[in-house]
Amino acid sequence: MSNSLDRICTVDISLASPISNDANFDNILILGPAPANPTGDVPAIGVYNSLEELTALGIAATGERTDPVGVAARVAFSQSPRPHEVYVAFMGDIVDKETEDPALQTVSAVLENALAVNGWYCICPVGLADEKVKEIIQWTETQNKLCGYIDKDPDKPIVDAGLYLRSFPFFPKETADQLENDIPAENLYGMAVAAAVKAMNYHAGQETWALMPLATVSPAKLTSTFIKKLEAANFNYVITVASKNITQGGKTGGGEWIDVIRFRDWLQNDMQVRVVNLLIVNPKIPYTDNGIGLVENQMLASLKDGQKYGGIAPTEYDADGNAIPGYTTSVPLAADLTSTQKASRILKDCKFSARIAGAIHVVEIKGCLTYENL
Repeated sequence: MSNSLDRICTVDISLASPISNDANFDNILILGPAPANPTGDVPAIGVYNSLEELTALGIAATGERTDPVGVAARVAFSQSPRPHEVYVAFMGDIVDKETEDPALQTVSAVLENALAVNGWYCICPVGLADEKVKEIIQWTETQNKLCGYIDKDPDKPIVDAGLYLRSFPFFPKETADQLENDIPAENLYGMAVAAAVKAMNYHAGQETWALMPLATVSPAKLTSTFIKKLEAANFNYVITVASKNITQGGKTGGGEWIDVIRFRDWLQNDMQVRVVNLLIVNPKIPYTDNGIGLVENQMLASLKDGQKYGGIAPTEYDADGNAIPGYTTSVPLAADLTSTQKASRILKDCKFSARIAGAIHVVEIKGCLTYENL
C-alpha cells in the first residue's frame, strides 16, 4: 500500500532535534578526604540521593569518629527542602578502583575528573588543609562554578578579600575566640554546604544568599565590632534572628553578591543554548535582517526568562511616567555590514543591557507620632 501511495504523494519527515542543555546550577559537589573505614568500593566521584547511600559505603556521618564528607552530606540532606542529588568526590588513598590512578590524589586531577561529570555547580571542600582549599578557590575562578568554603580567621584568611568573585567563605565559630576543637562538626564541615543547598533550591535569580534559614548548624554570638571585621573580609556567618538561624552577608570573597554571579552564569548559558539551537535546528539562518532578527529573538527570549525568574528588573516608571525598561537589545542592520563581514559568516555586535533586580536585605523606616491632626 505504501508504494501505491508514493505514486501519488510522497512525504519525507526529518527530525530537527535540538541540543540538550547539560549545564546545572542547582547541585553541590562535596570534596573531602577519603573515608577512614570504607566498607565497599568508593567511587572517586559519585552522585547520591540520600545519606543512606553514602553511609552504606562506610562513610561515617554520625558518632565520635565521623568523616568530614559524611558530616557535610548529613547537613546537606537535613535542609528543607532536601536536595534531590548531592555529588561527592574524594581525595587521598581511595581513587578510581578501575584505573588506580594515583594522579587523582592531587587537587587538579580530582577537579578535572569531577568536571567531566555534569550536574553540579557549587563545590564545597571539607576537611582539607588550607593550602588545598586555596587551590580549589583558584581553580573555581577559571570555571563557571561557585565554591563555598570554611574560613576560621578573618585576620588571616585563606585568600585575601577582594580577589575571587566565585568563592564565598563562611565563619564557622560560635564565638570569636572559640577553639577549633570546640567548633561543632556541622559548622566546621557543613555551614557552607547548608547555605549552598538552601539557596540553590531556588532557580537562579529567585534567591538571595543572605537571610536564608539553615538547619543543623549552630548560630554565632558575636559582638558588633567582630561582625564589622567579618563584613570587611567578606565573610558570611549565621546568627539567630527572631528564633531562626539565618545567614548574613551573601557575598563572595571578591565582594560581589553570590546570587548575581549565579544568575549571570545561568543567563550566559541559557542565551548560548538558545542561539546554538537556532543555528542547528534550522537548515540555514540567512545573513539578512530577517536572520539577524531571529538571533535577536533568542536574546530577547532569554532576557524575558531572566525577568520572569527575578534576576532582571521589570519595566518600571519614573515620577513623570517615563518607562525604564528592564532590558534592551541591539543588533546590526544587514545593510550596514560589509561584504567581508557577511562572507565571514560571523555575526558580531549583538548586544544587550539588563538591570539587575537585586534584593532588599535591610530596611530603615522613620516616622513620628504626633497629637496634631494630619
